[in-house]
Amino acid sequence: MEDIRAKLKSEHPLPPLPAVAQRLLELINQDAPFDDIATVLATDPAMAARVLRVANSAALRGASPISSLTEAFLRLGTMQLRQLILGLVFVHHFPRRGAFDYVAFWRHSLHVALAAQQLEYNALGLKLVGTEVYTAGLLHDIGIAYLNLTATTRYKEVIVEARASAEPLAAVEHRLLGVDHHEAAAYLLGEWRFPPSIVAVCQHHSTPDKARENLRDLVRLVNVADRLVWGQGIDNGAKRVGADFDPLVALPEIRVDPGRYEAILAEIKAKAEQVETSLT
Repeated sequence: MEDIRAKLKSEHPLPPLPAVAQRLLELINQDAPFDDIATVLATDPAMAARVLRVANSAALRGASPISSLTEAFLRLGTMQLRQLILGLVFVHHFPRRGAFDYVAFWRHSLHVALAAQQLEYNALGLKLVGTEVYTAGLLHDIGIAYLNLTATTRYKEVIVEARASAEPLAAVEHRLLGVDHHEAAAYLLGEWRFPPSIVAVCQHHSTPDKARENLRDLVRLVNVADRLVWGQGIDNGAKRVGADFDPLVALPEIRVDPGRYEAILAEIKAKAEQVETSLT
């Protein structure tokens, strides 16, 4: 891992988080009161405006328009508002660049976050923290955005080859870049001081059995959520085709009743429609 870290540090300079984004992430991870979050959010007018836009969206519209962050908090609720802010922090930190399909990437990431959340609600006996579930799903492929940002020209070659073959994306990345998006994400989020659980998801969501045993439930949950979203034809912007998803096989891996599958899909779709436009 040290060789990989050295390679990433020298060839893929770490994109610094803006101070406002860093503070918002700290507050969200600390489960801070809304007033503290709103105070920081108000210093970023563009992000605050996007929060208000979502609160006023057709899916969420109430009797009167929302014009303040406090009203947005009351309309959206603590959990949804934190999730929205988290998404905005990362979506707007990784700009559109190269051949990478930015919109598809964030749509996939959002759906995996929502799928992980819904699967966790329906799972029996998993040892998880609710806020970590959404964050882990949203950031599981963040290494793709990181590599595209820091090696745009070479990553275009990765995308072209990955889309033209059945070879896994990580294998193409390793062959052309010497590092894959799992390793890149683990390094990035480690440097940004994210919890070990989120780092483990980014590093091992394709191979959950390699994660530490105490983190394996979360990693496996995101693995199944990712496979479910691929099975719905929602790709990650780098590779276009994923494996088929069989709920009868996959859902029992995380102690979810396959009979709940259609209801889970409907809930994911409904929630995605509320916030999807805000992330693109």
